Amino acid sequence: MKKNENPFSVYAKVSQFAFVIITPLLVFLWGGSALVRHFDLPQWVMGICVALAIVFMLSGAVNYLFTLIKHYENQDKDKKAPKAFTSAPRDNDYYDDYQNLRK
Repeated sequence: MKKNENPFSVYAKVSQFAFVIITPLLVFLWGGSALVRHFDLPQWVMGICVALAIVFMLSGAVNYLFTLIKHYENQDKDKKAPKAFTSAPRDNDYYDDYQNLRK
């Protein structure tokens, strides 16, 4: 991560990572609890919901981390690449002086 990166950008990434972790846990725990209460199911169904919540949480977290890694690797590669000359020679102040010296 760059030292001069916007603090709000860092906060957004951290909060998104927290959302990726917390959302599956809450959804599966709430849904499993509702299923067990509403349909009078055995408690092992809640255990399956907890296991599914952990699987989805881990897969989402790993996927998000790999996405961040690829994003920052691409930024590092772009940094190391030489910058192409994007301006015309006439944009520089010394161009007119050089042309006058040649005449």
